[in-house]
Amino acid sequence: MRLKGGHEEINYDATKAFFNNRAGKYNEANPYAVTMYQDNNPELVKQRNAKEMEKLLPLLKLDKNSRVLDIACGIGRWSDAITTEIDKYCGIDFCEEFILKARELNKEKNNRFFFTGKSNEITVSLLNNEWEDKFNRILLIGALVYLNDEDLENTFKQISEVITDSAIVVIREPIGIDERLTLKQHFSEELEDNYNAIYRTRDEIVASMEKTLFVNGFKINDEAFLFDKALNNRKETAQYYFVLER
Repeated sequence: MRLKGGHEEINYDATKAFFNNRAGKYNEANPYAVTMYQDNNPELVKQRNAKEMEKLLPLLKLDKNSRVLDIACGIGRWSDAITTEIDKYCGIDFCEEFILKARELNKEKNNRFFFTGKSNEITVSLLNNEWEDKFNRILLIGALVYLNDEDLENTFKQISEVITDSAIVVIREPIGIDERLTLKQHFSEELEDNYNAIYRTRDEIVASMEKTLFVNGFKINDEAFLFDKALNNRKETAQYYFVLER
């Protein structure tokens, strides 16, 4: 189903099955495609990844005191990109196979931790793993599209619970360009699987931030579309980023 406008919830069990299938398609020659898709276009994966890091990594303002929480970390793509000396990096993802792969790929790195957990259950995941430190950097990359509206707001609320008084939050999300677009059990020939996602508009996402992050002292310091037309091959959706600070 492809629903333009209106509101329809997606099924999390179907989403989890999709990502379990994606984990089985991991390819060492094109590793980031497992979460960035474009299975048949490895060069586009490389170009998009490079552009994302070029633009967003400096906005984190990382230093040796940075404690980074990467929500929906996949196989640790951002962990690979962070080469600056930092205090700690913690990645959370609800796909256990992704976490196992991330641990394997990062086993030689110090202060890198990976936990299985849902984006809207951050506090539970950290508690279950006896994590006590609060974070001063948050990465939320491509996760909101897989959350229903209530859980999107729960994710924003929980971010406010696990961070220090001074913090930076970087969000990169595919959005609906003109209107909200929901895919529910929509078969993707490109991915060879059923796909479930909610592409909200920029204003819808900001409205959720206003009720959660803004009331906790955050403000948007930077926002824009991430890719130019050469790197964006979708007509109805595009990658957009926000940088919030308090």
